[in-house]
Amino acid sequence: MKRITIMSRQSDEPSLDIRMLEEALKDSGEFEVRVMCKKLRKSDPAYAFHMLSQLMELRRADVLIVDGYCIVNSMFRHPAKLKTVQMWHALSAIKKFGWQTVGHEDGSSERVARVMKMHRGYDYVLSSSDITARFFCEGFRTEPEKIVKLALPRVDYILNEVPGKAKEILGAYPELEGRRIMLYVPTFRKGRTVDTESLRAACVKRGFTLVVKLHPLDRTEAGEGDGIIIDRQFNSYDWLSICDAVVSDYSSYVVEASLAERPLYLYTYDKDEYADRTGLNVDFAEEAIGRYEYKDAEELAEAAAGEEYDYEALRQFRDRYIDVDRNDCTGQIVKFIREITKG
Repeated sequence: MKRITIMSRQSDEPSLDIRMLEEALKDSGEFEVRVMCKKLRKSDPAYAFHMLSQLMELRRADVLIVDGYCIVNSMFRHPAKLKTVQMWHALSAIKKFGWQTVGHEDGSSERVARVMKMHRGYDYVLSSSDITARFFCEGFRTEPEKIVKLALPRVDYILNEVPGKAKEILGAYPELEGRRIMLYVPTFRKGRTVDTESLRAACVKRGFTLVVKLHPLDRTEAGEGDGIIIDRQFNSYDWLSICDAVVSDYSSYVVEASLAERPLYLYTYDKDEYADRTGLNVDFAEEAIGRYEYKDAEELAEAAAGEEYDYEALRQFRDRYIDVDRNDCTGQIVKFIREITKG
């Protein structure tokens, strides 16, 4: 039985993608599966012991799947039998990342990137579109031949609404019953807070309740109060079953949310600063949904409250960034893993 190992330092708990893939791999009855998740924190001596365990696991695995930069994968020699798959933790790359950000204020220095052998060691990189493949080749500094056109398991989760989830959310937040809900999912801003107040105030005027799902790394102290909920109970995809409109920015969540066919708006109040500090791969002004990009919260809320939405533009954007088969994405990855374990 082939051994499939999944490693992540994004969180101490497996992500939605990892949980779904692990379950599907086990259900196939063909693989032995090991999941190793531990968030890398500064000044954490215990992580060295975790890396030792990872290194031992590296020697045993037939396939290693990672969802971000993995020190052990990139810096240590691989056994001849090992195949490594990069299953990036986002469906696309609206903002620059990895090697694309070297030299930017919020990116790594070139010296650190080279010493840490950043993103070396991938045999395959999963990508949901041709355009995202270009971004991944640059961010990972990998060859186009290593790209495999497959979407993430989360696509299945979004497209197959979980029964009873909307009822569960309303049970946790009864004050939302009968209210119009605007879901705000902002990207991480290194060393900066997210502006939730401007959007909250604009939403309240127009009868929306603003639900905010902050990035897991975000430390914004967004206070709860009139017209705003800072949710930490449900994932951002669960809220797609109940919201009336979605707001995001430079997060790949814009691509994922496009699957749910909810009116999608882009709140890019700090676009110039973000482009300078991190860099952007996508200019929304050149996209089909560019007409829904706003720097002003009042204008955004006014549009969401009043105008008829162009769903065809949303579908064009979706199909541009997810140009793969969206039927059973998790099963497609299992099939791919089966193929590479057979050589």
